Amino acid sequence: MKPEDFLNSLVNYEKIPGYKYDLGAFKEFLKKIGSPHERLINVILIAGTKGKGSTATMIHSCLVASGYKAGLFTSPHLKKITERIKINNQEITEKEMEKYIRIIKPHINFKTRIGARTFFEVLTTIAFMYFAEKKVDFAVLEVGLGGRLDATNVFDIHIPVITRIGYDHMNLLGNKLSQIAFEKAGIIPESKVQNEIRPVITIRQRPSVNRVLTNVARQRNHRIIFADDLHKVTIKDLSIKGTKVSIKGALGRFDAILSLIGRHHIENLMITLAVLFELRKKGFKISISGIKRGIKNSKLPGRFEILSKKPLIIYDVAHNEDSFRALLDNIRLLYNFRNLQPSGLQKRAEKKSDFAFERESKNNLYMIFGCNKDKEINYAVKNLFPLAREVLLVRTGNPRSMEPATIYESAHRYQKNIVIANSIKNAFLYLKERIEKKSTILIFGSFYMYNECLSVIKRMKLNE
Repeated sequence: MKPEDFLNSLVNYEKIPGYKYDLGAFKEFLKKIGSPHERLINVILIAGTKGKGSTATMIHSCLVASGYKAGLFTSPHLKKITERIKINNQEITEKEMEKYIRIIKPHINFKTRIGARTFFEVLTTIAFMYFAEKKVDFAVLEVGLGGRLDATNVFDIHIPVITRIGYDHMNLLGNKLSQIAFEKAGIIPESKVQNEIRPVITIRQRPSVNRVLTNVARQRNHRIIFADDLHKVTIKDLSIKGTKVSIKGALGRFDAILSLIGRHHIENLMITLAVLFELRKKGFKISISGIKRGIKNSKLPGRFEILSKKPLIIYDVAHNEDSFRALLDNIRLLYNFRNLQPSGLQKRAEKKSDFAFERESKNNLYMIFGCNKDKEINYAVKNLFPLAREVLLVRTGNPRSMEPATIYESAHRYQKNIVIANSIKNAFLYLKERIEKKSTILIFGSFYMYNECLSVIKRMKLNE
C-alpha cells in the first residue's frame, strides 16, 4: 500500500468534521516507538492563523542558506504527501515513508484508534523519525491546527513562534479572538528550569490577543519578543515579481529581495528575522549573506502563485478574512502593474481611484472560488467577488466542501454574474471560450483545488 493510501485509511480531521484529540494518548504512542521527538534538537514550533507556512518556509530557507541541515514539516500539501516533510528543501521519498510506516503500523489499534489514530498524528510521527534519523541541526515545525492539543506540541524545550491570529476554525477553537489566542498560546511550554526565562516570538496584534499571549508566557516563565520592535522593514519596490526591502534593526542594516508576493509577507519576514536574531544570540552562525539568500530563495506554491502568463492564471489558498484582505491587496497590486511590469510607477499607480481600479478589473478578471463548510466567506463575497467580470463557483475536492449553491445564496446580491460550475474542469471549459490573452483568472478559497487546477491547465494547454 502506498504511504498516502495508508494515511488516508486513518481518521483525517482535514477532511471530516470534528476534532476529538487526545495529546496524552499520542505521547504514550511515541514512547512505544522510542520517543523520536526527544532526539530532535533546536526545534522551532510555529502556530498562528495567518502566515505560519510562509514564516516556517523563510526560517527553514535562511537556516539552509547559512549552512545548516534543517528539517521542515508543513501542512497541508498541494500535490503530494511528501511535500510536507523536507530536509534542506528535498522531500522525503515514498520509500522512506514506507519504512517508517512499517515501524508505526503494529502499534496502531485500528478498532479503537488508540495511539497514533489519525492521519496527522502518523504524518507527524514520520517527520519526527525522519528528522531524528537524519540528525538535522534544526527542526522547523508548522502546527497543524490550534496549538495546545496539536500533535506537534510534544516538546519540553523549543522556540515557540506565533504569527498573526485571526478568525478561523471557530467551530473548533472558539468564537472569540481571546479563545483562539489561548489555543495558539498552548505551544508555549512550561519552563522547568528555575530562573530561566525563554523567548516567545510574535508580532504586535490586537489588544485581546496580546493580553492572552503575554499572560500565558508570563505564567510559563517565558518573555514575549515582538518582532516588529526588533526590525523595521521598509518596502523599496513592490510588484508581482517580488518585493525589494530595506531592513534595519537588531541584525544590522541591509537590503534584500523577498520572492513571496505581497506586502502581508513583511510581518512574516519580521518574525523570521527575530527568530534568526535569537539563534544568533545563542551562538549559531547566521550570516547576513545567508539571510539574504534564504529570503530570496523562499518559495511557497499556492500563495498568489502564477501558474500561467497568457492568460494570467493565479492560484491563492486564501480561506479566511485575514488572507482575503491580503489577497485584495495583491489584486490591487496586479492591476497597478499589469503584465509583470516593474513597479517603478508604484506611487502614481496607488493613487488610482477605487472606481478606476474596479472598472479595470471588471473588464478582464475572472474568479474561480471554492471553500470548505467551516469557512467564513463574508469578506470575500462582499469585497472580492464584485471586482470580477464573472465568478465561477466550484467544489474543492474535499468531503467538507461547501456546496456552490450555498455560496451562491450568500454572494448573488454582491455579484450578479455568478456561474455554478461545480468542478474546476467545468469552470475552465466555460472560461476557455470567453477569455482573451490579456484576461486574468484567479482561483482561490482552498488548498484542495490546486492539483486539479494544474492538471486541467496542462490538458487545455493554457500554461504558456
